[in-house]
Amino acid sequence: MKTFFITVFIYFLMFQPSFAQDKNREVYHIPGHENVENMIGFNQAIKVANTLYISGTVDGLHEDMESQITTIYKYVEETLKNFDATSANIVKENVFTTNLEEFKKHIALRKKFYNENQFPTSTWVEVKSLFIPKLKVEIEFVAVI
Repeated sequence: MKTFFITVFIYFLMFQPSFAQDKNREVYHIPGHENVENMIGFNQAIKVANTLYISGTVDGLHEDMESQITTIYKYVEETLKNFDATSANIVKENVFTTNLEEFKKHIALRKKFYNENQFPTSTWVEVKSLFIPKLKVEIEFVAVI
């Protein structure tokens, strides 16, 4: 019986933080995109404590890389505003692109988004394809608020 209580106690200690996180999660959806998020099964952003996790963000409206990058940063700016944050709060950026050389040509767009040279840590990866064939870039972020 003593072993049972010790096992239950250890289980409680191991999983208690995850229960607490669920109570403190704040979820955000891009207005008008809730159906897409539900259909695919993701949230645009989730804030836990002072950390904001922003899903890989894409632009399915345009076909050229420049427009997709511009729209992605616009969507992320809207997401950050919802949490009273700006690009200065972003500490990590992961870029997934189907053409890394083309993405590099648009570094000025990225620098404009991260004004005052407050750049986050960053990883850029070229991939074979993204979720929708016409997508050329997807960017995910982590911000500390």
